[in-house]
Amino acid sequence: METARARGRLRSSGKARPEWRTARLSLRVGQALERAAVYSFLLAVAASTVGPFLIMVSVSLTHNIRFITFPIKLIPNPVTLENFQTLFSKTMALRWLWNSFFVASVSTLGGVVTSTMAGYAFARGQFWGRSLIFTLFLGILMMPSTALIVPQFVVLSRLHLVNTYAALIGPWFASIFGTFLMRQQYLGIPRDYDDAAIVDGANLWQVYYKVLLPQLKPAMATLAVLRFMGNWNDFLYPLVVTSKANMRTLTVGLGTVARSGGDAGLDMAGAVVGFLPTFFLFLLAQRYLIQGITLTGLKG
Repeated sequence: METARARGRLRSSGKARPEWRTARLSLRVGQALERAAVYSFLLAVAASTVGPFLIMVSVSLTHNIRFITFPIKLIPNPVTLENFQTLFSKTMALRWLWNSFFVASVSTLGGVVTSTMAGYAFARGQFWGRSLIFTLFLGILMMPSTALIVPQFVVLSRLHLVNTYAALIGPWFASIFGTFLMRQQYLGIPRDYDDAAIVDGANLWQVYYKVLLPQLKPAMATLAVLRFMGNWNDFLYPLVVTSKANMRTLTVGLGTVARSGGDAGLDMAGAVVGFLPTFFLFLLAQRYLIQGITLTGLKG
């Protein structure tokens, strides 16, 4: 009440009216400057993030001899697909692309299926050593993946599986991280759903497949995108378990091209080919990915 009366007196006073208008103008100017600073910072971050990708695409569409000019033109003149034609005609890029797609797709599918099953067992099952086994799983999850490459290679070489799809897919057909993620999602679903389904005559498989699994679509989409991108961009493990050119994945094959070349346009064309599949996958699954990460953070 006192504040309202004070404002009324200020408005009724002719002398105080200019000071009130000046204060409001200063407040608006301060807010405008604050917004301008925030937007400028966001634009700088966006430019630093998107800029390298634009340069990558620009160089891939430019003749290699023109690439040495500085500054680099974001819109090449003239635009040429020569680098992409060279990539697919003089290298095994199509074979490498198929290998990467096949390995990443099968590994992702297997990882999601086994993770949902294992997570269901750890969340709903009652068996001896459940907590101990899950603790050991978490312990393995804390180990760096590079520390497991040598034992994996020794096992695969003794089984004569080197340079095969089984070697590229096998170790990633199950996911400890995915099992942990799905277990947490199952724990966030009330057991009333299970009890109601069992009362209606459903068995454990029907509870898993028809009742609980449909509620995990955002988490499954999140896991699928992360698994696919991880397998698609993996370089070290495929490099270790493959030595034949026709069994290389795209990342390893492009690495050999970049090491033997010096053609920046060809290298950037390969980078664009490797980048586009994961980019479109993220665009398609963006809604589920964000929703899954949000729900995981709330339930975790």
